Amino acid sequence: MTVRPREVARDLARLIRGEIDVRDFPWLTTHERRGLGALGMSMLRSGRAAVAKAAFGVLVDLEPDNPVHRLMWGHAAALADEVQDAFRAFTKAIRLAASDEGHNEVASEAFLARGDLLLRLGRTVEARADLADAATRMTDPVRRKSIETFLAA
Repeated sequence: MTVRPREVARDLARLIRGEIDVRDFPWLTTHERRGLGALGMSMLRSGRAAVAKAAFGVLVDLEPDNPVHRLMWGHAAALADEVQDAFRAFTKAIRLAASDEGHNEVASEAFLARGDLLLRLGRTVEARADLADAATRMTDPVRRKSIETFLAA
């Protein structure tokens, strides 16, 4: 079945309004799933948390063991100030990514995001542990150094 981008956008709008459920999206092709991820990223950048959550929520439901989708859904939840949902999403992303060496960078980003949430909640000891885990997995030397400098303070 060929589905045009306009149909995907229409169905996503219906999903956001609660008119349809995620199970109505199994027809999405790999290309369309990438497009949905790109839409979610765009919505995150523009501060539209509800649309980003809907886009990443579809991807999470279609591929529940993909840590990237969980991570990005967590970012959307954090943007919407849904701290507990974001925390759970980051924790799930960590569990999924930590079990696969190929997802080390995703695990690093999830530890970093969860550490940020913990800092916001005033849970400094736990936040420092997550940030330390993020730093050990971080491949970008500048970001790693930044985290290490923060932890040394």
